[in-house]
Amino acid sequence: MAFVDYVPGMTRGATGRNVSLGVAYVLLLPVLSTLAFLWAPWYVGTNYNGVARELASAPGISPEGGLRTAAVVFVYLIVISLGPRIVGWALGI
Repeated sequence: MAFVDYVPGMTRGATGRNVSLGVAYVLLLPVLSTLAFLWAPWYVGTNYNGVARELASAPGISPEGGLRTAAVVFVYLIVISLGPRIVGWALGI
């Protein structure tokens, strides 16, 4: 699959549209990364573009997706984002 098949809104052969969408995505990166707690579980839970199938080797993620898989991805995001703070707090740093 081509890169444009993975990016929402991009289509093959529409270079101008794809470039402008890329610029918009870069400008909206802070907002999109904050919303990752919503869209990442949604994409994996609905198996968007087979992403759940690709992540199925991680514990708790089924290849078909589903609500349980979305909840597991949400917990993974919490642990990844707050993990260093929790470790620092536990060590008294």
